[in-house]
This record gives sequence, C-alpha cells and structure tokens, in this order.
Amino acid sequence: MLYLYHGGGAGDFELRQHSLSSEEWARLQQAVCRLLKARNREQAANLLVSIPFELFDATNGFGDEFSVLFARTPFEKYVELTEHYEEPRNKWLFQQIAITISEVASSYIRFIAVELDRKSVPEPVPTPNLLITSDTVEMALADAEQLIHSRGAISGVDRVHTAFHGYLRAVAIKAGIEVADDANAIQLFKVIQDQHPAFAKTGPRAEDITRIVRAMATILDALNPLRNRASIAHPNESLLEEPEAMLVINIVRTLLHYLNTKIQ
Repeated sequence: MLYLYHGGGAGDFELRQHSLSSEEWARLQQAVCRLLKARNREQAANLLVSIPFELFDATNGFGDEFSVLFARTPFEKYVELTEHYEEPRNKWLFQQIAITISEVASSYIRFIAVELDRKSVPEPVPTPNLLITSDTVEMALADAEQLIHSRGAISGVDRVHTAFHGYLRAVAIKAGIEVADDANAIQLFKVIQDQHPAFAKTGPRAEDITRIVRAMATILDALNPLRNRASIAHPNESLLEEPEAMLVINIVRTLLHYLNTKIQ
C-alpha cells in the first residue's frame, strides 16, 4: 500500500465502510474539484478525478475515528504514483486534496492511500512442485511466496535466489556431482549442464536448445549482483522497481520449471 498523505497521529488504519453512496461521493468530488480549481489548484483537482478514489470511514488500534480517501489502482497507475509520490510538489497536492475534502464535507481526512489492484497484474509464473528438493529450498520458496503477496516482489527476490541456489546444490548432490562448498549459482548451473546425464540427451534442434540453455547461464550471471546490490538481502539504498523484481522472480521460476522437468 502507498500512503500519499498522512495527516498525523498513528500510522495505521482499518477501513470500515463507505462514508457516502456513489452518488453522494460523485457530488462531493465535483464540489471539491470546483473549489480547488477556483483556488488555482487545478493539478490537485486533476489528481482527484484521475485516481478511482472512494471515501471510507476508518479506525485504528487506538479506536480513533476518521476518514480515508482510498483507491485500488491498475498496475500502470500504481507504478506511476510510486515513482513520483515522494516529490514535494505531489505531497503538497495530496495535502490540498485532503484539506479541501475535510473543509467541504466536514469530515477529517487522515490518510490518502492507494493499493495495487492485483486483478490488473498478469499472473506470475507459478512455483513448481520440485522432485528434487531440501528443507532449505522448500522454506525459501514458501517465504518468497508469502513475501511477494504481502509486501511485493522486491521482498521475494532474495528468498527466490536462495531457493534456486539450494535447488542446484541438491540436484548436483543427487547426481553424485562434486561441487565446492562455496560454489555460487552460476558455477553450479554450469557443472550440472556439463556433467548431469540429463543434459547428455539430444533431440530435435539440439543446437538451438543449447544456445537457449547457454543464454540461461548468462541470465544467471546477472542474478547475483541484482540480489546483492539491488534487493533487501543487504541494506542497499537503490532497490529494484516492482516490475524488474517480478521479472527476476519469474525468470528463476521458469528455470526451476525447466530443470525440474529436464532432470526427472
């Protein structure tokens, strides 16, 4: 969830019910927009109508009662707001929206918040049911699944990477392939590709398939620095954006699906 405005007090809220009917909210929204424009705050008025806001009664753990301007937004709009909401100008615009609604409706707006409408997001690559696994792998995959749904893709990158690394090690051990204790994912993948019996099999367009598998190794080579320098695995200042984080997760899951099927 993205908090666009917080008017003070405790930082949590629980939505209870719509404050107004859809017709009443439409009339209030129109009145607020007219007042904002009359005060030369047209950008704030445009923001109010460009986001599918609704007005809710809300409370918090202390039993406070207040109103929240809340919206579930499509993926593209959510990304746009994520990229720009911290700019001082935009914070001021949302503040003006909250103040003006409170003025017109005599209702205290403590929060303006948006949440990603998950129905607008393409379904991610699912986690496979691995035939070769370990407790570490299963725990990391379960952690990743929970984090992705509760906190977003960036929170799952590290756990998915850990699961993939552990899976490759489990595959090598199962096949009796000797690997160094400190071998990273790219080293494990190359050893499995060179020594695992499953990769000795050839089929139609074997040369093209080999090129694809080699390209996978190139992708793997980029996963380590992404995990180490742009995820929450370490206290990095610059983090992956949500679409790129989901790309990393989908790539790893795709590789897991391929290896799981290839090696069975």
